[in-house]
Amino acid sequence: MNTLQYEYSNDKASPILLIWDDIDEMMKKPRSAVKRYVDGPAVYYALRDYPLTNLTGFVIGSRQPWVEVQALRSGASEVYTVEYEDVKVAEATRIRYIHPIKFAEQWEVNADRFDFAISFSSIEHSGLGRYGDPIDPIGDMREVQKIMCLLKKGGFFFVGVPRGIDAIKYNLHRVYGRIRLAMIMAGFEWVAMYRGNSPYPQWPRREDFEEVNEHKQDLYVLRKL
Repeated sequence: MNTLQYEYSNDKASPILLIWDDIDEMMKKPRSAVKRYVDGPAVYYALRDYPLTNLTGFVIGSRQPWVEVQALRSGASEVYTVEYEDVKVAEATRIRYIHPIKFAEQWEVNADRFDFAISFSSIEHSGLGRYGDPIDPIGDMREVQKIMCLLKKGGFFFVGVPRGIDAIKYNLHRVYGRIRLAMIMAGFEWVAMYRGNSPYPQWPRREDFEEVNEHKQDLYVLRKL
């Protein structure tokens, strides 16, 4: 069953520069304070079990550097932030900012380069126009294909998306059920799934994909085949 709902939002990237000047402070905070969403702790537990020691990767969609900080804490040597908003990293850290268009233009240089990619509450918006992007019914799948091209064979993709009955809540986000979840996982091996505050990997249940309007996000750990 697929559903279509309407709730409009215009979050087009503004000309205001985002200044990240609190990364050093965030690195010292307890992990419970380094998150943006209720389901955000899943990122910590996934990176605890699949550490990024000495690895280089990128984060898709990030107005606040909470995922980047989690990656650095997990041992990443360098993290690129791919975000439409202009970002200035004010501190000497291992975080680098790059605009998505420039990142795409450099695909030949970056193909098969990265060890990991992380997207939490991001790709479900791709192609719906909420952030000023062109309307594209398969924008999320195109985004995943780009990510796959940039990952090394065996590279990890940590992706957090809303779960429930397959649906589009236009223009806010998509919801991933049995059909679309399988589509964005094509070309990857399922490794694990993390949920909310649970410190251990979880297994999806039948009823998880029958929920409507719950907006619960799971984090899937995938490996490029």
